[in-house]
Amino acid sequence: MRTRTREVQIFNMSLIDILCGALGAFCFMMLVLLPYYKPPGSAADLQKEQTKTQNLLKELEKLRDAAKNSALAQQMAEVARQLESQIKQMQGEVNQLTAQNERLKTENQDLTSGNQKQSSQLKMRHPFLAVAASYPPQDVDVYLDSDGMTEEKKANPPFDPTKPHQPNFFAGDTSAWWPDHGVTVWMTQDAPAGVHYKLYVKIPQASDLLTAFTAPPATTVKSMAISDTWRSDLPDVTLSAARFWTLVGTFTVKPDGKLEFKEATQAERDAEWTKLSKTTPPPVVKPTATVAPIMPFSGPAAQPSASPASTQAQRALQEKIERARGALQQQQQSTPRAAPTASP
Repeated sequence: MRTRTREVQIFNMSLIDILCGALGAFCFMMLVLLPYYKPPGSAADLQKEQTKTQNLLKELEKLRDAAKNSALAQQMAEVARQLESQIKQMQGEVNQLTAQNERLKTENQDLTSGNQKQSSQLKMRHPFLAVAASYPPQDVDVYLDSDGMTEEKKANPPFDPTKPHQPNFFAGDTSAWWPDHGVTVWMTQDAPAGVHYKLYVKIPQASDLLTAFTAPPATTVKSMAISDTWRSDLPDVTLSAARFWTLVGTFTVKPDGKLEFKEATQAERDAEWTKLSKTTPPPVVKPTATVAPIMPFSGPAAQPSASPASTQAQRALQEKIERARGALQQQQQSTPRAAPTASP
């Protein structure tokens, strides 16, 4: 009788199937986890989560080695669910860190742009005053027409001769006037380098014939520009009831913040009148005042006494006013009034 050959088979087909299935599941999970892999050191929370994931993978390795019964499948499914939950949690943390990074980048950009804006504002912050005084004292207006632009790329309106006092346009600019003293002040807050300012002065326009007849034949307007580091006396101009405004000249802001002034020629003043008033320029009136106006901020100075010529001119002006007033009253008295009609 032949003896049977007894061979001990360690690796049978059932064990190989189990090992292959476990290895395939492990490879599939590795492929799923590969896009979410982050190198250590990016964040402390990610390092902790990766440590937990590695521990779960070691546990899965032990379970694969100890696979002997059907209960192993349930344990592996539980481990797979834990891994999936862990992956979702890590993905949420990654998304949160990404959102925080984007928010920090936006805040950094806002701070950078704000710093640049403040730096540019400090560079052009060169305030100065434009002061004008009239003689004889009466209401006088000053306007600085700048060719600069606002942050919204808007330009200030041009000089309007019809307005008694033109309002400010740029933020920080302020104007004030004292009609009884014949003084007006215009303060400009920002003066960027390279910007030009046209300086206009104006007295009230005659509204009727009597006002035009009784107005002084000529008004001398003296102006000056003042800053914290410099002061510039500007040329005098003469205004009248017909030519009640004029262009004094143009300022140019230098890189050091100081202003360079160029007086306007008579041709330039006539061209400005034609451009803004849309009429032919009236004739230029020569100055007749013998007393110059007292400028503010010029230090203590004694009021000059009136000369005999100026006293005589004042008397003649007063007599002219009295004659005009008497002629107006006679005209009103000679005008017949309409008789009242009887009611039916």
